Amino acid sequence: MSGASTSPKVEEYARLLATCQRRVFLYVLGLTGNPSDAEEILQETNLVLWRKFDEFKPGTDFTRWATKIAYYEVLKFRREKPSRGICFSNDFMEALAEEINEDALVDLRRDALRECMEKLHPKDRDLIVRRYQPQANTRSVAEALQRSVQGTRRSLQRIRAGLLGCIERTLAQER
Repeated sequence: MSGASTSPKVEEYARLLATCQRRVFLYVLGLTGNPSDAEEILQETNLVLWRKFDEFKPGTDFTRWATKIAYYEVLKFRREKPSRGICFSNDFMEALAEEINEDALVDLRRDALRECMEKLHPKDRDLIVRRYQPQANTRSVAEALQRSVQGTRRSLQRIRAGLLGCIERTLAQER
């Protein structure tokens, strides 16, 4: 067996795992509240992810799949070590897990927005930044730039639509 090369399966698993480790750890930490328990559960989760990697459907959201497996590993951990930490009902744990997943989606959207803002033409980026300053509105931005309010409004709508499309494409690539 050649030790110099790795299989494409191993490389793909390592790449996908590297992209989600922090998020999965934070997810587990949010469910357990204990960093050492979260580390232990993360290691078990990684083993299960590897064992079940053939079941993962390429092109789907690996992080979502990994956090679902982590959720079941948290439940297993709680069954096997009930004396550790605070015990919550499974219903509460499920609700908490959903809330954590929603927070993760907000983080992904924020990261996508930041990435898309960087891709904007400098004039467009400046217009958006000006508009979302405290106490700013379309009229005040138009006046500061010596532009018509209607033209400024149209530009902002065009830029927002472009940003929305960029964010949706960026999020779709991560799934």
